[in-house]
Amino acid sequence: MLNIQTERLENHTARFTVEVESSRLDNAKQVAARRLSKQVNIPGFRKGKAPYRVLVNYLGEGAILEDAIEVLGNEVYKESLDQSEVEPYGPGALENFEIEPTPKFTFIVPLQPTVDLANYRSVRLEYDPPKVEDEDVNRALRMLQEQHAVIEESQKPVAVGNRVTIDIHSFIVDAEQPESEEHEEFIHQHDMMVMLSDDPKREFAPGFNQALEGAAVGDSREFELTYPDDEEEYGEMAGQRVKFEVMVKKIETMTLPALNDDFAARVTEGEEQPLTLLELRIRVRENLQNAAESRYKSEYAMKALDSMVEQAIIGFPEALVEDQTERMVQQFDSNLRQQGLTLEDYLKISGKTRQEIAAEYREPAIRVIRRSLVLRSVSDAEQVNISEERINTQIETILSQFGERSDNFRPLFDQPAMRDSVRDDLLEQQVIERIIAIAKGEAPEPVSAAEPEASKEATEEGESS
Repeated sequence: MLNIQTERLENHTARFTVEVESSRLDNAKQVAARRLSKQVNIPGFRKGKAPYRVLVNYLGEGAILEDAIEVLGNEVYKESLDQSEVEPYGPGALENFEIEPTPKFTFIVPLQPTVDLANYRSVRLEYDPPKVEDEDVNRALRMLQEQHAVIEESQKPVAVGNRVTIDIHSFIVDAEQPESEEHEEFIHQHDMMVMLSDDPKREFAPGFNQALEGAAVGDSREFELTYPDDEEEYGEMAGQRVKFEVMVKKIETMTLPALNDDFAARVTEGEEQPLTLLELRIRVRENLQNAAESRYKSEYAMKALDSMVEQAIIGFPEALVEDQTERMVQQFDSNLRQQGLTLEDYLKISGKTRQEIAAEYREPAIRVIRRSLVLRSVSDAEQVNISEERINTQIETILSQFGERSDNFRPLFDQPAMRDSVRDDLLEQQVIERIIAIAKGEAPEPVSAAEPEASKEATEEGESS
């Protein structure tokens, strides 16, 4: 048994102070010496055959001791974890080593995250999904007309109602930021198609149409626009000022088809029974309503989850933040590559370092961590389960999308890793549904672990219906 002192630190790590017998260090030094002797050429001796004292004189006691500490430290660290029953999040680090009076290792160990959900079932939020209005239906039908419009290239100056192809480069303007510093990039895209709609809700940016009106092909325009201070309408762009640099590459006119029964029949001609305009309007309204309710449900679930996060007591090590931040930076790099850039390109353009980019993702990473930890804890507390039958049903649904080729993909879903992935997706959906039910005050009581499996599956099916 090791002599271990465990100290819990405020940053969700633990400090192990471990004393070992001097004989273990002596043995480790002998092992280190034999290993090092095979790596060096000592005059008068074959590799691996030089005596210990000769090695000490040739390499120095410090080199042998350093190697011995590494070898013995790995052994002691593993034994310390087993004996202390501490659950580490990731690899520990050697903080200090003392050789006198007895060999003593000090390790810092990142701990597994912990969550106290507190009274999470007390969260209540009003559930009031939006209603689709006539103007929403009209807007959707107008977009359908545009998809079937006659498009002709024009040499006339830009006017509202045109479709334009542009190169756009834009930055968010921060009044407090020195002019010498690079501003945060907003949109950077070449050959971007933009519809200059007369519907304010569909305008690319408030005032964008007016700023571009009158421009000819080949013209460049520079202008600044301020988004209205309406967070509900414009989200994180509310109140932001943006500088645009736009070059017009093509101007096109659009002649819309008449909105009548013939148009409705044309856009649904592939169906068993083409629709009339009235039937098309009804379908468009239903689709919009379903989409609006789905978006609202997702936003509602996130608000409910955030309310649970607020009252929860959550602990996690800095190592978890670093890992999540790195994943987000890598995702940013992946997104850039889809636009033909790399992270290295972006760093050169923006003048930022990789460390600065990582620092920008730190707070978002912490939000992701807190949400995911609470989500997992709610799943455990609510005894949410996914049956094998449910996984099989979901796999069949996925395979059906491949049509006649479904059998080619079936072996992929027989692999345990893929089944686990399907299970995880279903579990997350189920937990989200439970969080919504809790916030609405409609959640059933958690199923006790002692209750029969049939009761668990009944609860699961009840929620998914």
